[in-house]
Amino acid sequence: MHATSATTVEPAPRFELTFFLRQFLLPAAFLVGTPFPLYLLVQFKTGDALDVVLLVLVWLVALVCYWLPVGALLFAWRGGWLSRFVVGYLVSIPCYYLTVFLGLRLLTLSFLPQSLAFHGSKWEQWVAFSYATPTFYLMVLVFYLLVRQGRRLARVFQALAVAGLCLSVISTAVLAARVDSYRWPAVSSARVDIVNSKIVDTAEGRLIEGQDVLVENGKIARIVGASADTSSWSKVDARGGYLVPGLIDVHVHFQSVSRSILSAQRGFDFPYFLDAMLEQYAPERREFLEKGITAIRCLGGPAESMYEIRGEVAQHRLLGPRIFAAGRLVTSPEGHPASTIWPREITRQGAILASTPENLIAGLEENYREGPPDAVKFIYGTIGLAHESISKELLDRGIAWASSKHLASVVHVETAQEASEAVEAGATGIEHVATLEQMPEELVAAMVAHHTFADPTFGEYKTALTLRNVSPSEIAARMPEKYAFIRRLDAAGVPLTIGTDAPLVEFGNGYDDELEEFARAGFGAAQILKFATINNAAYLGKAGELGRIADGYDAAMLLVRENPLADVGALRKPEWVMIDGQIVTGKAGR
Repeated sequence: MHATSATTVEPAPRFELTFFLRQFLLPAAFLVGTPFPLYLLVQFKTGDALDVVLLVLVWLVALVCYWLPVGALLFAWRGGWLSRFVVGYLVSIPCYYLTVFLGLRLLTLSFLPQSLAFHGSKWEQWVAFSYATPTFYLMVLVFYLLVRQGRRLARVFQALAVAGLCLSVISTAVLAARVDSYRWPAVSSARVDIVNSKIVDTAEGRLIEGQDVLVENGKIARIVGASADTSSWSKVDARGGYLVPGLIDVHVHFQSVSRSILSAQRGFDFPYFLDAMLEQYAPERREFLEKGITAIRCLGGPAESMYEIRGEVAQHRLLGPRIFAAGRLVTSPEGHPASTIWPREITRQGAILASTPENLIAGLEENYREGPPDAVKFIYGTIGLAHESISKELLDRGIAWASSKHLASVVHVETAQEASEAVEAGATGIEHVATLEQMPEELVAAMVAHHTFADPTFGEYKTALTLRNVSPSEIAARMPEKYAFIRRLDAAGVPLTIGTDAPLVEFGNGYDDELEEFARAGFGAAQILKFATINNAAYLGKAGELGRIADGYDAAMLLVRENPLADVGALRKPEWVMIDGQIVTGKAGR
């Protein structure tokens, strides 16, 4: 008798519904839901109830459309291990695309731009999303293998999943209790006397020495000769430094959760995101003030919250630069940024979708009641994927309405024709002049005749090219022509201003970079400083309050060690910054 050998095949484990639900799907629900308490908190802080509901629905979609069918297949498959894993992956692919399709459709109902929706009609989207299919499947597969090692191990992982969700809830509750850490100094003085400084006269481009600056209740009370200064007010010793009027950025988008668009592309800065979301954009407020930017104009974002922050800064409940806000910007229903980069939630909060004179005026009136705004911004030009712009008739109507309310009209343009029409309509200023493809003499003459302000936003133009994958060498080759455009405007007498369009560039640092762009364009330091203070203040309609160190002006100043009239690079590192008569960054000599 010869013994016969046989290969023993281990039977596939029988599918047990109760085990699958308790030991796999329930912990998976906890695992998938771990980040959701933080997401819910962020949306509660920045959105509305719809956002919270949508996030819950996305969680259910991920669980029901992906984890449930893929996990059930792995548990129920009666074949061998290899076939189980291969078939599981093949089944996971349509489940993944269904999850992505439904999840993104839900999210674009509120807080994701329509441009990020997965429509399925473009093969590029299928390819772009396909790279994540192995990662998603690997998560389910690893979880399945761990659970299959034994019921005891399965219970351990179930407990860990529950513990992870509980820890997420607790940490989210702690974050929700955070208070804004960037606040006004606890000790303040209503009266200070700044001595031993060299005052930078930005109007004349000269230094004034031997004068003391007396500040009272947030205003410059008077400037007196040092030898005649008999005040007993608290002294701030400038120690021979240069006293500069507070800088002004006339074009920012303040409510951002990243330092800049380009930095967000390089990597997600989670601590910065949390600080911005949970502390009313404290990082941005800090970046502005630490760079000596004591006034900003916000030209787009959720209007109601922007008005609230503006009020809290003015009342010293939050520390930050003085804020001027446009509130709701005017665009078309399919225009920029409503159809390009803004999600529906921000569009609802920050845009007037003008299609007729009636809904334009109704939107402007509503924005005025909510604010009132300090200016009105118009998007007159298409950008990226936008399909349309507001009509010339609506632009004319809107600018006339703004003028009737004594509000500045700020117009986003992209072509010389659009710029010409905005100028002829009476726009206070036009934005993104560096993007124009040409600078006709007729446009220059019209801007001179209407005294239209021109904001080049050099940094924004370079960022836009970078986002379109234009090489650094090609960008550098294009800049001389843009510099020449701006020099022609200045030579003709058009008032130039300085805005950054942050976060297209970095908050704070992007402003210093913009000053250097003006230097590369051939402007002297004294000219650039005048643009940043005198001209910018006039563009805001605050020529008698901001931009100079003179009697009656706001006590908004910065002290630097080197002469900024010789090199604007001296402004990069202020020794201290004063706003509303209080030194809020750095340390002053006493």
